[in-house]
Amino acid sequence: HDTGPAGYPWGVVERGWSGPQFALDQSADAQLADVEGWISTDVARAIFERAGLDFDELAASASAPGFSPVPLGLTAAVSIENTIERSVSSNILAMLPGSEAPDEYVMYVAHWDHLGRDPSIEGDQIYNGAYDNATGTAGLLEIAKAFTAAPEPPKRSILLMGVTAEEQGLLGSKFYAANPVHSLARTVAVINMDGLNIYGPTNDITVVGYGNSELDDYVVAAAERQDRVVQPDAEPEKGFFYRSDQFSFAKKGVPSLYTDPGLDNIEHGPEWGMAQREEYTAERYHQPSDEYDPEWDLGGAVQDLQLFFMIGHRIANEGTYPNWREGNEFRARRDSMMAAEGR
Repeated sequence: HDTGPAGYPWGVVERGWSGPQFALDQSADAQLADVEGWISTDVARAIFERAGLDFDELAASASAPGFSPVPLGLTAAVSIENTIERSVSSNILAMLPGSEAPDEYVMYVAHWDHLGRDPSIEGDQIYNGAYDNATGTAGLLEIAKAFTAAPEPPKRSILLMGVTAEEQGLLGSKFYAANPVHSLARTVAVINMDGLNIYGPTNDITVVGYGNSELDDYVVAAAERQDRVVQPDAEPEKGFFYRSDQFSFAKKGVPSLYTDPGLDNIEHGPEWGMAQREEYTAERYHQPSDEYDPEWDLGGAVQDLQLFFMIGHRIANEGTYPNWREGNEFRARRDSMMAAEGR
């Protein structure tokens, strides 16, 4: 684990990935490692030192093209005793049928799970997940209200899904993408909401993975109506696009949108906005302290939900199918899917 590129400290690993872990049922021929685990950077350095190797030198080499693995020349004895229990959790799916193309879908997604309770912690043991992701789940309900309150239903159907077990490795969205209730070829776009803006309205909106798909154009148009600008992810090295539920759909070819709150807070400015983001990551991300605070300024969440509604409403009333950009890693899967549909 390296805090910089990961985007969260080692304590998140200790809290979130120690103890019982969830996984989907695996087929008999699944390719799994005999042993899986995490080590801290300090432990990694100690292992390299014992092997007579320079951790920093090899880490730099590994970041350049042409790097080849280097054997450590060490052995380890590992003994693991596991118990396996089976449990059931649910995705929650609702649909507003379209008036003209009910078999084409615009999907909104938010994950309703968090990490539960940790009895080993002194004091507050409950991982409330108020920001991550009760805000997104509340947003899903507000989007549902907005579409059902509209004077007319959209031409395409609106799917709203609360997915489970995101915190355990995107398991709920991964399961749906592998076992879709509604055709992924006819799922026009996915809009994922993972943490809404609790800091107040902004002059900007961040698109995580900006440049990936034509959905960016819809964000730009909606943001212009709000007198806002679209910004790319300020920390692309942390790979946030691959760490939330839209990734499960992207891997199947479905164009998927994931945003972060803007950083240029209207009242306080961009430096203040970045400071709030860093404070949350260091002090509350995957911690019991991620609790609801009546001091939250939910005007930012409303602003972003209005933007998400505008995007989904426009797509749901068009006949177009937004695609991934040329050269994107998911484009070939979508093109093949569309060709099979005769589109």
